Amino acid sequence: MYRKLSNIDFKYFFSQKITEVNTEKNLPLGMAFETGGLIVECPWRLQVANEIVIGYSDCIQSPQRYSHKNVEKVLIGKRIVNILHFEQISDLVVEFEGSIYLELFHDSNYFEGWQLRGDNGFYLFSLPGGSYSD
Repeated sequence: MYRKLSNIDFKYFFSQKITEVNTEKNLPLGMAFETGGLIVECPWRLQVANEIVIGYSDCIQSPQRYSHKNVEKVLIGKRIVNILHFEQISDLVVEFEGSIYLELFHDSNYFEGWQLRGDNGFYLFSLPGGSYSD
């Protein structure tokens, strides 16, 4: 399957640090940047180099061992270096310094998957069925 990158300009987010990760139980994964944020309500995985260190399934299936606190330990203070958005099925990959990748996989025909916002008025979110809107 061919996946086409969107033409959306994400440069506003480059070099921003992660300042907070939501660690509350039963709430979606969310994080604040210096001037923006991301809310994740779909499956995701956090990869460091070539290893998955934690994923959505880990938090659901083994909450006594894995939680958003694991994500916080990896991402807090890290800078965003790139963001890739794929038009079909609206997947998003946020690349951080140190070869760290947060990959979001929209998987619902009924629910939104994620929301990326910037304090500059930037707002992008995945719609039910995998399309997106800004």
